[in-house]
Amino acid sequence: MTFFQAATADGQELVVLYQMIVAYTLVVFSVTLNYALFVGRTDLSGHIAYANHVLETGSTVGLSPTYEPFPLWHVFVAESTLLSGGWVETHTSMYLLSGFIFAAGILGMYALGLRVLSSKKYALFSAFVMICFPLYLFYGMYSIARSVTSVLFLLLLLTLMIRRSDSQRVVVLLLIVAIVIYHPVSIPFVLVLLAGVALIERFLDTRGPIIDTYVLGVAAGFTTIYWFYRAEFIIGRLTASIIGMFTGPSPSTGPESVELSPWVEVANYVPYSFLILLLLLGFLFWYQQPTLSRSTFASLALFSVLIVPLVFPGPTLLLDSLVGVNVGRFGHYSFMFVALTGGYGLYELVRRGNIRTFLLILVLVSCLSFTAVSNDFVASDNPIVERPFYTFYFTEHERSSLEHVGATFEEPMAADRPACRYLRSFEATECERISVDGEGEMFDEYDTVLLRHHENEKRPLQFSRYVYEDEITAANLELRNKPYDSGSVAMYTR
Repeated sequence: MTFFQAATADGQELVVLYQMIVAYTLVVFSVTLNYALFVGRTDLSGHIAYANHVLETGSTVGLSPTYEPFPLWHVFVAESTLLSGGWVETHTSMYLLSGFIFAAGILGMYALGLRVLSSKKYALFSAFVMICFPLYLFYGMYSIARSVTSVLFLLLLLTLMIRRSDSQRVVVLLLIVAIVIYHPVSIPFVLVLLAGVALIERFLDTRGPIIDTYVLGVAAGFTTIYWFYRAEFIIGRLTASIIGMFTGPSPSTGPESVELSPWVEVANYVPYSFLILLLLLGFLFWYQQPTLSRSTFASLALFSVLIVPLVFPGPTLLLDSLVGVNVGRFGHYSFMFVALTGGYGLYELVRRGNIRTFLLILVLVSCLSFTAVSNDFVASDNPIVERPFYTFYFTEHERSSLEHVGATFEEPMAADRPACRYLRSFEATECERISVDGEGEMFDEYDTVLLRHHENEKRPLQFSRYVYEDEITAANLELRNKPYDSGSVAMYTR
């Protein structure tokens, strides 16, 4: 219905934008507010704990050395929780803030599309394609500091589209500073994308290029200063990663889900197929328009096609597994390029097509919308497309069990990765992720082992590799004592 109104909108743009925002927030909050504790890819455990620390102590002193250089997100969440008078819990504040910030990003995407081509319908289609991008949906849920920087980058591109002036330069500077301070590790990806657009603009001899030496110089300069002054650990990690690329072992990988359940994997990647189709159509339609050959849209369209291997899941993601280069992060910061070009493909299909074409487009868009919210990257408890990875949330029973374990038992323990991150972050319990790569029995080297049996009935547990229930059953745990068993979580000691 939203797409149909966008296609026929005439003075109803605000109504369509309102519907897109409502639809987006419903999808996001139906995940984050539906479970006892949504943790996504487990980083949320640490971020919620750090926000709690700021709330309880009123200070960022004592935060993890990793997160201490960028406390703004945790301070923002803590202050928002205080303003609620304690009515909203810290993790709920985090979910609400992230969801609403990404919902506001829809307005930013509409404004960017309007600046690029001065067509309200095209701008609506661009915003629609953006909210169908699985990573935009997921990071609206995954309420961490890194998430917010992608919306700030969107605002930066929007500001760069405005005619240059002293005030515009100031806003550009503030947005770059905000990106660096909110999450210093994000800025290298942003810099690569900005530099890529600048190169394309020079190659096409774009009229009025949006990226100039001021933007790149400010971004590179402030990043260098901040890294050396406030985030020295990043420099150390970058050096270690570069050395490790050539001398270290390959990182561990997940289960071979493509081999185990190929059709499930196909179903999960279907929305990306639709998005690539729209992106390529947008590029081909641009190629047929000589009047756009030197426009800003031309640079953005060509750039969006060139970064497809970085933005969409494919062979380049193997770099992460082989040498530890996190190529997948580019998808997090590049949704606006996909939306601008894919939205143009959708816009031209509707503009040029007849009623039969429009009906086919409705089917295409319906499939895109449905698969965008139904894949396992976004809805991790959908049994139809469930992948063999850990669930993105803890149930209330699991959470109370882990709290009891942390409050009752003081000895170090070994567990799966999500449970360990929870225990370390919330309960200050010493926990080690179980290694199953050595010789002998699976748990021989650990005195105390914690297992989430309820999770293991549905999915493999993430130890040093993913382990299924039958492997754990064969590990002779019955020879150990069991001082605690809640039905979903159990402890085993020697």
